Amino acid sequence: MHSKPIQTLIDFFLKFPGVGPRQAARFVFYLLREDKERIRALAEAMAKLHEEVKLCAQCFKTFDANHNQSGGRLCEFCRNPRRNAHQVLVAEKEVDLENIERARKYDGTYHVLGGTISPLDASAPTRLHVKELFERIRKLASSGQDTEMILATNPTPEGEATAMYLERVFAPLKNQHASLT
Repeated sequence: MHSKPIQTLIDFFLKFPGVGPRQAARFVFYLLREDKERIRALAEAMAKLHEEVKLCAQCFKTFDANHNQSGGRLCEFCRNPRRNAHQVLVAEKEVDLENIERARKYDGTYHVLGGTISPLDASAPTRLHVKELFERIRKLASSGQDTEMILATNPTPEGEATAMYLERVFAPLKNQHASLT
């Protein structure tokens, strides 16, 4: 029904989470009405995305590589010496961190899992940053200082399944100066 270039772009937008066929078509027709300079700026921003945005090597939060003064592989939270490194809040997605930071009550560090575990998907744990979290907590707990891991999963079936999975994975560390909240 649509011309090939329009349908190609609609199909691309359909891959975005939560975007259906009608919304994808609205995006494409919106872009057709925009001036060429704005479209070029959008295309340039998208092309630079992987160059300018990096994942923190410790917590898997994204950060602007161009504004990382130290030039390291850590985000602003993991680099901050005033943050409590022995308190790790585990979130499903990076967007969950915004509300926590806005409250200005938490001074620990974070760990972004990158999703949740669906009770019907046995391969889900392999796609999450659980191994890295386990090594991080194990290393912190082995220092002899009390370490606290706070689970901040959503109260959905997937969030509950993720929390239960993490409790089982971290059970061996509970007696090594590590607590799970």
